Amino acid sequence: MFTLRQLEVFRSVVLSGSLTAAGQQLQMSQPAVSKSIQRMEDLVGFVLFLRGKGRVQPTPEALNLLREIEKVFHSVGVVEKYARDLKESKAGVLTLACTPTLSCSFVADAIARFRRERPRVRIWLQVTKTKEILDLASSGQIDLGVIFTPGDHAGILTTPLFETSLVCVMAPGHRLANQTEIKPSDLAQEVIITNIHSEPIHELLGESFRTVDLDKNVMIGSNFTVSACALAMKGCGIAVVEPMGVAEIFPKAVLRRFVPEITVVPRVIHARHIELSRIGRAFLRVMQQEVVKSPPSV
Repeated sequence: MFTLRQLEVFRSVVLSGSLTAAGQQLQMSQPAVSKSIQRMEDLVGFVLFLRGKGRVQPTPEALNLLREIEKVFHSVGVVEKYARDLKESKAGVLTLACTPTLSCSFVADAIARFRRERPRVRIWLQVTKTKEILDLASSGQIDLGVIFTPGDHAGILTTPLFETSLVCVMAPGHRLANQTEIKPSDLAQEVIITNIHSEPIHELLGESFRTVDLDKNVMIGSNFTVSACALAMKGCGIAVVEPMGVAEIFPKAVLRRFVPEITVVPRVIHARHIELSRIGRAFLRVMQQEVVKSPPSV
């Protein structure tokens, strides 16, 4: 019915009490202001202002209308601020997915910092398996995914974050807990617990143990690193896993370097065919900064 410009002119006339003053505020001529008010009066079907001696006086109906118009301009102000916040990545929604251990390590640190700096940004974090994270990222259902396996997928772009190495996780008091590093030969008589769904790591471990006579009948496989570490903490054996998040989830766990070193690279992924949002780019920068500031280590 009304344009926002008409409402702005009406509001200015009421507040200034003069067509001329309203025109000066809005950089409009007095005749243009008068014409705008006349059009509004034609639309509503009643007089909005009483004219006389260079001044205008709003009618009671005009004052009632002003109260509703003020709500409109308040809403416009909210929208303008929200748009500025979006431009500065201070508002909106960020969707993430990562594995359980990653969600408790540097990803959690990055989220905490991001929220401190941008409290109006809502964050949705989905904790799931690597395969699902790849599917979610490639289809654009999430802004960013964080994984540590290579994650070769035609539909995603990958940003490596840092390099780290596999560790041996065991319960306090284990016979190998006093060693600074663990070799395959040290584990010849041990029950080894691994994440059997992480094929690249499984292959690398197999190569490391190639010269060691392992009793594979006593090995324990799990589909989650958290479960592998939980079993190790119960005395079921030694978990050979990636280190991210282990100390945070199991503060009493003993972590020792595994040699020869098996390198893993946590990385951020997102859809190749969708441009990363401002908020997504801002969060990626925060993650990179958090890793540089406090690189995860054993």
